[in-house]
This record gives sequence, C-alpha cells and structure tokens, in this order.
Amino acid sequence: TAKAQGCLNCHDVDKKKIGPAFKDVAAKLKGKKAEDGVAAMKAKPLHQSVAEKAGDAALREIMDWVLAL
Repeated sequence: TAKAQGCLNCHDVDKKKIGPAFKDVAAKLKGKKAEDGVAAMKAKPLHQSVAEKAGDAALREIMDWVLAL
C-alpha cells in the first residue's frame, strides 16, 4: 500500500531520502498507536494531498506496517 500511495517516492525503509526512513519514523513513534502516527502525518502539509487521496483505511494500514518495522 505504501508503494501504491507513492510513499516510496520520498521515503525508504532503511535510509533517509527526501523524507525520513520508515524505521526512523517507527522509532520516533514507538509506543504510540497507529492513529497517532496517522494524525501526525496528516498534520504535515506535504502529506495532506496524499492523505486525501489514500483515505483513512489505507493510511492506517501503512502506519501499522511502519510501526511494525
């Protein structure tokens, strides 16, 4: 789903690209719920158009995957 939504254009699992590595995001959000991560992502202006297109269910699925890294 992250690939389908274009997340991998700016993010990588292990290394920083334009945005932080997904593993760094997971470390920053450790102990938080997926909903907290989705809210933080939606708050960033660069993610707003992606969030609108993807929808909450897809964002939750992506965030669950990121937090599991």
